[in-house]
Amino acid sequence: MDQVGGTKAIALSTQDMFCHICSNVRAAAHCVDCRIYLCGSCGGHHTKYPTFDNHRVLSGTKMPSSVHHQGQGNIADNLRRCSDHQQEDIKFFCASHDAVYCCICSTKHHKGCQQEYIPELSKDYINSGDYKKVTAYFQSTDTTTNTVLKEIDHLIKKVDQLNSSQVEKLRKFKALIIAYLDQREKELLHEIQLTRDKDLAALKKLQSSANAIKSDLSKELANVKTHEKNSSDLFIATKRAQALLDKMQSSLDDLTSRTMYQEYDLQKDPLVETLLKNKDGMAQIITAPGDMTCFCQRLKMQF
Repeated sequence: MDQVGGTKAIALSTQDMFCHICSNVRAAAHCVDCRIYLCGSCGGHHTKYPTFDNHRVLSGTKMPSSVHHQGQGNIADNLRRCSDHQQEDIKFFCASHDAVYCCICSTKHHKGCQQEYIPELSKDYINSGDYKKVTAYFQSTDTTTNTVLKEIDHLIKKVDQLNSSQVEKLRKFKALIIAYLDQREKELLHEIQLTRDKDLAALKKLQSSANAIKSDLSKELANVKTHEKNSSDLFIATKRAQALLDKMQSSLDDLTSRTMYQEYDLQKDPLVETLLKNKDGMAQIITAPGDMTCFCQRLKMQF
């Protein structure tokens, strides 16, 4: 059995072959160049097209008795396969549609087009301006891609640097806030302590005066009691004590009027309260796209 392109070939009788164009009509001819079978009608018209006028069409007993159905071949084989007819090789190019295709597509879809036979068209294609233009475009695109990759690497570094600088900025700001709060705490604690000391000093002074009055009151009462056996002396002692009691009462009234302390309450600063209630308190991150103007201008210069 024949081998084609490194793959196994399946031999079929011409009686088993059908026209590649009509599909349901048995083959009566075979185009050696297109490698397709044709019915009597398609075979008669095949070489009438300018594109196929030099093709070799065999009929009758001259037709090959086998056709090679190839499986997956190498990269070149796959490249040559028609996208619409996988069993057919690409043979033609249509400039109007900028398409490459097989013989079946040529007959079905490009009858009115100016078709060119690729084996003839591509003889010196490697030296053509079209090929040079394509390779130059590849090179230009590759250069642009390299520029983009370098710029992306540069931007990645900038993103990391921006991250580090902003984290440091945040921590410094936090340290300032903590230092400010520590200082305010120290000042407020000192103020609270001063108020306490002032109130305690005043109250202790009043306490000392009240204890002195109490002591004097006890002494006078005891003095009056010692004269209870002598009415005259008791009368005199009581009158004297009465005058002293009036002075004591006056002193007690004065103490009572001054028996107080400084009432105070810690009021939270409204700004701090707002800060604590604000989910974006302390700081906010304001985003903006990076400046790509220079980068875009550099890319435009390459085209």
